[in-house]
Amino acid sequence: MTDLKEYTEGKTTFLTADVTHYTAGKKQPTTDMPVFYNPRMRINRDLSVAILASYMKQARVATMCEPLAGSGIRTLRYLNETLGDFKAILCDANPIAVDTARRNIERNGFDGRAKVIRGDAKVLLLTESREKRFDFVDIDPFGTPVPYLNAAIQSLNPRGALLGATATDMPALCGVYPNVALRKYGGISMRAPFVHELAVRLLMGRIYDLAAMNDCAIMPLAALSTDHYIRIWVKVRADRTKANKQRNSIGFIRVCRKCYGFDSTRIGEPTCPQFGHQAVSCDGRPTIAGPLWTGQLFNDKILEGAKGFMSENPEIYHKKAGELLELMDAERELIAYPYIDLHALCDMYNFPSPRREEVIQTLRAHGYRAERTHFRPTAIRTDASSSNVVGIIRTLVGVDHTGQTEG
Repeated sequence: MTDLKEYTEGKTTFLTADVTHYTAGKKQPTTDMPVFYNPRMRINRDLSVAILASYMKQARVATMCEPLAGSGIRTLRYLNETLGDFKAILCDANPIAVDTARRNIERNGFDGRAKVIRGDAKVLLLTESREKRFDFVDIDPFGTPVPYLNAAIQSLNPRGALLGATATDMPALCGVYPNVALRKYGGISMRAPFVHELAVRLLMGRIYDLAAMNDCAIMPLAALSTDHYIRIWVKVRADRTKANKQRNSIGFIRVCRKCYGFDSTRIGEPTCPQFGHQAVSCDGRPTIAGPLWTGQLFNDKILEGAKGFMSENPEIYHKKAGELLELMDAERELIAYPYIDLHALCDMYNFPSPRREEVIQTLRAHGYRAERTHFRPTAIRTDASSSNVVGIIRTLVGVDHTGQTEG
């Protein structure tokens, strides 16, 4: 018999396997649980509710599907905390999860709007969408979402639909296993000072590839990197002409680990431009990541709507979720410039680290744009080159060009 416990997230109360009971002696929940539930993913779900609420102000959502539902908490929160009368289909291969999700649907009074099916996620996506395509599909697996993405894209409304996808296989995406990233995501990952952004761009690139294969274009709406996972929200629409043009947003990012120099190149360029090191004397060999998505990651209207939704009930949602939305909005216009981790940069040059806000204000005083980023608390985005940032840090911490402390 499964030990169930009642939990509450946002406005929604639900049953699932007792996390404390089933994770005793372990660092976090695993797939060994009778019904998988990870409380650490609450921020993911808080943001997903806010972004769906914002999206529905711009587009109609009549049907949605969560093919890896577990206890059903994600869909329950969509039904309970956003406006609208959309219907939902939930699926899981685990019979205990299916039974628990059904009980949660009944307990929350959504019998008329949601049904739970036991079966294979990919099969369900392709069969349940034949009569009416989904306006929203949410892929939230344990590990990589890639095995489900093609079926998910084919199940979406061709006039335009929302796709949400979470990835937790960070070692592959962050350069520990670059060959695994190439196999799963179609691009090589690497260890770099802005590795979490590269992870997001690898996932977005794979979604573009699969969408384009199905004659669809994409519109990235938001991207999240926090804790042990990444998450993206993207609108998918049948448009082969735009999909062809979006090939210009697929490319490679090159990084020198010795001087922090970096650049990006578009796929299909006739020649690869000469790499520009940030230090004149640097002889480091740049490392290449990709192919991956090099275009925009955030949509201003979606972020504004999500922030407004959060502000209506700030006590219900995790404080960090609202802070992340603010940071996403702040960095949106500088997304073409990979973030600079100030601690990594200072370590590279053997400088003490100044305060992030001090660096931002000094960059702005010198005529550069600079903002914080949600990807790392020690990082900034700026249109200044890393060599200019190094020069400013050198002045702020009182280090001369030889590396000696002045005065």
